[in-house]
Parts: sequence; C-alpha cells; structure tokens
Amino acid sequence: MAKAWVLVANHTHARLFEAENRAGALREIEAMVYPEGRMKGQELLSDAPGRAFDSLGLGRHAMSSPTDLRKQGAQKFARDIAHALEKGRQQGRFDKLYIVAEPSMAGSLRMSMTPPTLATIAGESRKNVAECDTDEIRAQLPTWL
Repeated sequence: MAKAWVLVANHTHARLFEAENRAGALREIEAMVYPEGRMKGQELLSDAPGRAFDSLGLGRHAMSSPTDLRKQGAQKFARDIAHALEKGRQQGRFDKLYIVAEPSMAGSLRMSMTPPTLATIAGESRKNVAECDTDEIRAQLPTWL
C-alpha cells in the first residue's frame, strides 16, 4: 500500500495527517501555526508606514499597504509548509498527498512546492476545514486513499 499524507491548511493553521490504511481513520502527525495570520495588517508593522506627497496638490498618502504584509506572511507560511512536505517526501514518509486547503492557501502552496512534491498530489479540495475534527476532514477525502 502506498503511504498517504493529508494536508489541511488555511492562512493560520496547517495540520498533517497520515492514513493508517486505505479506508481508515486519519492520524495527526504534525501541526503548524502562523499566529501573525490573524493580526490586522497594521499590527504587523513596527511603526506607521512612510508618507508621500501627491505629485499634484497638497495630498499625502501611505506608501505601503498593510494587506501586502498579510499576503507576504501567508506566502512565507506556505513556503514553510511546502518545506515540511518536501522533507517528508525526501525521507520516503509518503507516496501520495491529498490537500484540503482554503483557495488562497492552496494556490500559495502549489507555487511553493517543488516539482517532485507536486507530482505526489493525488487529490485536492479547496475548503477551509483546518480547525475541524478528523471525521469532518476525512469526509472531504475519497473513500479509498
């Protein structure tokens, strides 16, 4: 039987599960948390953003958007998750990977994964169930992993 891992993720939590057998329950093997993902964009800055003058007139505006910081943080979290998956693949801990992730995280994960790890993806569901119990997560997956 091929070993299967199931990754469940959103922008603040990621959980890795291992399938004991093809139709069995999931066993959680690792959990990752990115608490900064819950912070407001402005809370991620050490101080106020720089200010600039408009080219015409007397208006002023902020130079950077706090939402960019949240997006960058989520991408860093996706890279960390992808690194853990790559390490597991290289160690031969799984042959097939199933991903259940919110849409934005699924896209960031795919962009962060290496081609050999991408090749192990056997199924994907774009739902946010990272904080659900294992029975609800298992219901999102095919009957036979």
